[in-house]
Amino acid sequence: MTQKKFLSQLLEKNKRATIVGSLGTISKDLEELNNGQNCILPAKGAMGCVMGMGLGIALSVKNKVIVVIGDGAFLMKAGSVATILRYKPKNLEIIILNNNKYASCGGQETNFRFYAKGVFSRFLSHFNGRTHQVFEVVNIT
Repeated sequence: MTQKKFLSQLLEKNKRATIVGSLGTISKDLEELNNGQNCILPAKGAMGCVMGMGLGIALSVKNKVIVVIGDGAFLMKAGSVATILRYKPKNLEIIILNNNKYASCGGQETNFRFYAKGVFSRFLSHFNGRTHQVFEVVNIT
């Protein structure tokens, strides 16, 4: 599935959610696809900052907050996961769009596939399902 198709479906299914989009192509596509019915907060700054932004928003509102982050940006701020685990907001969902590259800054390959198969997969199996699924990995082309 392409990133635009996934994001289009996400917007359609989550009209009441606040959607925080990571920098680069994710924010660009969200802004382009939004028809004014969704609350979109594009982050055009630091790589990976959307996990902290999403956590702060989720702790201060009752509606669903969805963070959409690329695999490269996730790797830049993987330490944020510890803070998310500390607070465990039930209204926060983090979607990692995995294309195995830094698409917005040259297309260099990431090491997310190694992370996802090792430590992160064990983390997901431990954390997801206890209260609800917080982290989801979506492979895109």
